[in-house]
Amino acid sequence: MDQLLYKKRVLSSELSSDFKVSEFTIRRDLNELAKEGKLLKVHGGALATSQHLYSFKEDDILDHDKKLIIAQKALSLIENNDVLIIGGGTTNLELINILPPELNVTVFTYSLPIALRLSEHPKVDVHIFGGRIMKSAQIVMSMEVLMNISKIRADRCFLGASGIDVSSGVTEIDWDVSQLKQSIIEVSDTVVVLSTSEKIDTKHRFIVGGLEKINMLVTEYDPDDPIFIEYRKRGLQLL
Repeated sequence: MDQLLYKKRVLSSELSSDFKVSEFTIRRDLNELAKEGKLLKVHGGALATSQHLYSFKEDDILDHDKKLIIAQKALSLIENNDVLIIGGGTTNLELINILPPELNVTVFTYSLPIALRLSEHPKVDVHIFGGRIMKSAQIVMSMEVLMNISKIRADRCFLGASGIDVSSGVTEIDWDVSQLKQSIIEVSDTVVVLSTSEKIDTKHRFIVGGLEKINMLVTEYDPDDPIFIEYRKRGLQLL
C-alpha cells in the first residue's frame, strides 16, 4: 500500500522479488486488499484507487504512527533559514505536515505532492526541479533535473529509502529514483535518511549510496536498539 501511494501502480512480479515471497502470495494479498476497497486489482498487479496528488488520509498510509514518530525526530534537525532538499514519499509528507508555521526555510524538491503541500506553508520558500513528470511516482525526472541539482548546495537533505543495510547502504526499487538521490547526496552537507524499521537490513536492485555517504538514519526505534549495532560500528548516527 505504501508503494501504491507513491507509485500509483505495482507489478506482482516486482513485489514478489522485492519482498522475497511467491507471486501466489502477492496475488492473494492483492485480492484481499481489493476486496477491502484499498486498491484496484488488474492483470499482473494493482492500481491505486485514489489519484489525489496530496490529500493522503492517515488511514491510507502504511505505518502512519511510525512515520509520524520519524517525522517528529527529523523536525528537530531543521533550523531557521536552512536550505533543504526533501525527497518524495509518505514519511517526508508527514515531516512537512508538522513544519511550524513560523519556520522560515528554503526547500527544493522533485516531488509534486511535497511541493503542493509546501505551497500552503506561510514562510517556506519552495522550489520544484523542472523536467518530465513521472506520473506513476508523481515526481519530476530528467537530465535537466540532475543538472539543476548539481548547481545548488543544501544544508540538509531528507530522503526516504526502499531499503538500507550494512553492506549495500541505501537502495531503491526504481533506477531513476536512485539516480536522483545520488545527485542530491552529492550536494548536501548533511544526508538524513528517514526509514521505518521494516526496511532495515533489506536491499533492492539499485544502490543509492553506501553508509559512508549517509550522516544520519532516523527510524521509529530507540537509537540504542541492538538492530543498529553494525550501523553504529560504521559511524552512522542514529536518531
